[in-house]
Amino acid sequence: MRHNLSIYAVLAAALTLALPAMGQARHKRVHSQDADATDPSQASDAAPESIWGVGAAYLPGPAGALDAISVTYRGVPNLDFDGMLLGGAASGTVSTTFGSATGAGSDFGIGAQARYALLHPSQYLSFQLLGRLSYVTGTLTGTAGGASGSLTTDVFGIFLGGGFEGFIPFWSNVSVEVSSGLNLGFEGTSASAGGATASAGGSAFGLGASNVNAFVPFNLAVHYYF
Repeated sequence: MRHNLSIYAVLAAALTLALPAMGQARHKRVHSQDADATDPSQASDAAPESIWGVGAAYLPGPAGALDAISVTYRGVPNLDFDGMLLGGAASGTVSTTFGSATGAGSDFGIGAQARYALLHPSQYLSFQLLGRLSYVTGTLTGTAGGASGSLTTDVFGIFLGGGFEGFIPFWSNVSVEVSSGLNLGFEGTSASAGGATASAGGSAFGLGASNVNAFVPFNLAVHYYF
């Protein structure tokens, strides 16, 4: 899951090819709302239409940025709320000269983000202010030589920053979001092996999707509006 940029390209291409007409119409409605909010001459008495979107985004996890599914809601012009969810599991067995070793790992995380479009240089570009809260937990377990152990790491993140959202003219129902800013991460780790347990904690400042262990200077996201 980590730093797998292909998920963004696949998601954008699949959704764009599947529903191009709907996306084009939605794009026009999205930006007509923005125009009403910034140009009094274009204002109307009609209530703004709610807009929804789905996509993929980053959340700061125990080993760096993790890919998450996102859902976007806009109830008023220029203000978007994103909910993010990630999860996954993997396991395997390795044979060595000392015998076989088995291991498994899992990740789970949630995030909530608010994005305010501060400037609209064009209908395809907006500059944003962002704030996000996130929580990600990862667990590793393994058995080797008759001994077993586990490691659990929890990361709580607070992000404040800015960035931009750009719509591709010929994919105007799909946007790419890039942001950076200050990320404050709090991490707690607990480990157990052979009946013994240990725990540790730490905190760190970083940029983008950084955490205590990894430096990732930018948050990346793709949104599809429908």
